[in-house]
Amino acid sequence: MTSASHRRLAGFIPVLAACLILSSFLSGNDIYKGRMLTGKAPVEPPAVNIRIEIESYTTSQEVQLLQESLNQGGTDGLLSAFQAMKKGVVRIMSQRGWNLPVHAAVVVHTEKGIKVRCFMLRQAWDPGAQLVRTGANFFMLLELTLDEKGKGEGRLYEDAGINLNPMAGTIEMTQYGSAPKIIIQVSMIKPK
Repeated sequence: MTSASHRRLAGFIPVLAACLILSSFLSGNDIYKGRMLTGKAPVEPPAVNIRIEIESYTTSQEVQLLQESLNQGGTDGLLSAFQAMKKGVVRIMSQRGWNLPVHAAVVVHTEKGIKVRCFMLRQAWDPGAQLVRTGANFFMLLELTLDEKGKGEGRLYEDAGINLNPMAGTIEMTQYGSAPKIIIQVSMIKPK
């Protein structure tokens, strides 16, 4: 092998390793954990454990079906089709406990890793909070920002508006009505 071949191979190996690590994120049956800051200390614990279990990710065909449901049935059609999708669960492990069904899960690649976005129907999961809808914000979004090692941080937007992008096969948040909950110490749980 020539020195030029060695340099190309040396440049290819880190790219290949990053692709293999990132592809493990996209397999489905992914589990993440973290600690969500409640903003309620000293009355309640300042942080609670959360566990995000993703059984499968939303495909571009599913995004197209959601768009067709919106086009044909309006908001009610979209919400019905969205609720029928089952992609996983977000478990809030506090004294009360709560399971939020994930109806859409999307991965976006970034320069330093990935963003995992879990979309849920908006619901009152915290007994101490009132559910007030602002405009067309019918959704909740839990967004995790992870590096190539599967570690990072996240945010829970409790009243998010979304945009379907069937051409790109993805779902995006367009707006939110209140400050998100902060999630710290996020990591991917390795399969055993």
